[in-house]
Amino acid sequence: MNRQDAFDSDPRPCAFDWCATEHGRTVHPDDEDHRSGGVAVTLRTRAATGRGLGHLEEWEIGLIRRSADAETWLVVEAPRGVSIALSREATRALVDAVRADGHLRDFVDGRPSGA
Repeated sequence: MNRQDAFDSDPRPCAFDWCATEHGRTVHPDDEDHRSGGVAVTLRTRAATGRGLGHLEEWEIGLIRRSADAETWLVVEAPRGVSIALSREATRALVDAVRADGHLRDFVDGRPSGA
């Protein structure tokens, strides 16, 4: 963006109460995307093919709705530019699958799972 494309800052209120984006009067497309403040979570992770104790990483979970989107997405961002966005239906399916499977539910709840 060059100087002639920018205007004085004039933040506009957003229709989404969760949106933390300061929408201004520029022609930059990212200024029109809606993004929640996000929640930072420190997790112990490893690759599915990995071994060992893994390592601690900080991930961020939030909501995103790009200006061209017709729906809001749940976004999970990990280090090194890794991210995934899930539709509302995909998020529900994932949560429902964990709740429905006894072994997965016990694992998440910290109950012994026979292992």
